[in-house]
Amino acid sequence: MKIKRNISLLLVICMTGIGSAQKKKDLILKVAELETDLQTTKSDLSSSKQEAARYKGEMEAVNIQLDELKATNASLLENLTNFTELSNKKTDNIGKSLETLRTKEKQLKMINDALTRTDSVTLDLLTSFKNVLGTDAKTGLNNGAVTIILENTFLFNEVDKNFAVVERALPVLEKIARVLKQQPNLKILVETNSNALEFKELKLTDNWDLSALQAASVVRVLTNTYAISPERMQAIGKSEFGFDGIETTTKIRVQPPYDSFYKTIKEMMK
Repeated sequence: MKIKRNISLLLVICMTGIGSAQKKKDLILKVAELETDLQTTKSDLSSSKQEAARYKGEMEAVNIQLDELKATNASLLENLTNFTELSNKKTDNIGKSLETLRTKEKQLKMINDALTRTDSVTLDLLTSFKNVLGTDAKTGLNNGAVTIILENTFLFNEVDKNFAVVERALPVLEKIARVLKQQPNLKILVETNSNALEFKELKLTDNWDLSALQAASVVRVLTNTYAISPERMQAIGKSEFGFDGIETTTKIRVQPPYDSFYKTIKEMMK
């Protein structure tokens, strides 16, 4: 019996040993698996850290680029604002310049129209004198005025002795007066240039006296005989010292309506 118990006990011990060895083996395998999992986890963690570091670097680069873009955008917005303000100022300046140009253009047109009207009156007057006088007198333009030139020998005959207009000159002066009446607003200047050598038979001092009296004589004929308003006329004696030479002539100058032209300019410049 005792032997049987020993054998049974031995069997139990053997079985227990076998079971413990199996458990130990299983534990070793489990530990190995856990170590493998741990290594895998460590490897994954390392990769994750590397990936996170890479993402962090990329994020920092993106943030830097974003900051640069923000700065660039702010600069562009500021430049756009400045450009808009400058553009608005330039637009205003252009608008003001255009308005000034329109005003100047309008003024120039008014000046041109006024000058054209003045030139038209002058041309009409010159044409009228030429048609009426023909070859009776020289007619032309001098310093902007329509000028009729009559020889003193024709008007006064004896230029050294006479300062009264002779009868034969009256028809020509009548023709001149006829044209002058068509332009009642134009001023008339009568200039006589005398060059007498001596004054034995005249109680005159010099050619200033003689030329002044001769010019006044022409004015009186136009005024008293042909009804030209004396307010329109002036008589000038130039003697032998006349600026235009010493020809013994009388010039009847009819001034274009520059007074109204200059008045128009003056009004525009206010």
